[in-house]
Amino acid sequence: MAGPLAAWAGTWTPDSDVPGSSALFTIIASLPGWVSGLTLVLTTSLSCCAIDTCQTAMFASLYDLVEQKVNIWVVRAAVVVLNVPVIVLAMQAPDILQVYLLADMLACATILPVLCGLSARLNFIHWIDALVGCFGGIISVGVFGQVYLGNRHDGWRLLLLDGGLYVDDERVLGAFCFAPVGSLVFMFFFAGLRMG
Repeated sequence: MAGPLAAWAGTWTPDSDVPGSSALFTIIASLPGWVSGLTLVLTTSLSCCAIDTCQTAMFASLYDLVEQKVNIWVVRAAVVVLNVPVIVLAMQAPDILQVYLLADMLACATILPVLCGLSARLNFIHWIDALVGCFGGIISVGVFGQVYLGNRHDGWRLLLLDGGLYVDDERVLGAFCFAPVGSLVFMFFFAGLRMG
């Protein structure tokens, strides 16, 4: 929403050398110093609150997953370990849109197994089947990319959506279509194997 606001305020135009994803900063640069400082402090506080909530949810989920039989410090250490790849990936991402696209890809790959757990008709699905389905959805994106793009490196880089949404072919559409389908295939296949 910052792009339209900056254009409306006259601090950013589409033909300027500032990318649209940085339009908010053109607004902040035009404000008095104390307003810019207050905006940055409040924005940082909001981001910290969001990540704190996410980490608390990860801790609670992991602690419930092990049915509270593991020492609480082991679960806290697991949360720290799980945050390392997230931080590394966020530091390597050149654009915030890429981070959001990665989150959308992960949500697309994991949503159907999670929703299947809410259906009474699918009560034979165990949580481990859903977990395998979630990882299977992610794997299916890499396999699709490898087949579609013709090589392993570019295929698995499709998980990161390096080119963003605006590429000349249908690789992004295919990735977002194969993620939920692959997650269901993996989930039901593993459930069938588990039930024998």
